[in-house]
Amino acid sequence: MPSTHVERRDNISLRQPPSSRYVEEASVNSPLAATASQANAELCQRAVRAIWRSLDDHELLDEQVRAELALLLEPLTALPFDDRPRRLIDVLRLPNPIDGSNLYWLTRRLMTLVPELQAAAARYAAVG
Repeated sequence: MPSTHVERRDNISLRQPPSSRYVEEASVNSPLAATASQANAELCQRAVRAIWRSLDDHELLDEQVRAELALLLEPLTALPFDDRPRRLIDVLRLPNPIDGSNLYWLTRRLMTLVPELQAAAARYAAVG
């Protein structure tokens, strides 16, 4: 009869989302891990502010603003957000004029990434 018990490895549930597992694995009471977690928290917070600023000011039509936002989001590709940052960066780097459907997609994806970045920043800050 198969076991219904959830396997655990290093006190981390295998059912947790990858991002929370990653943060917990980094928290092995190491000063280096704490510093990295704090840097990741700051990176997520900066990305949130930049995304809101570009959305509030309706600046996504400006190719230079999109390029700067893409540059700011680039380090997020190393964090456990799947391929979403890479896809956003690819669309942000499209040349002018940006197609309306791409602009709509970009706006929606940036807005859905913000809560995830905020949650990740909180988790990283708690570790650091």
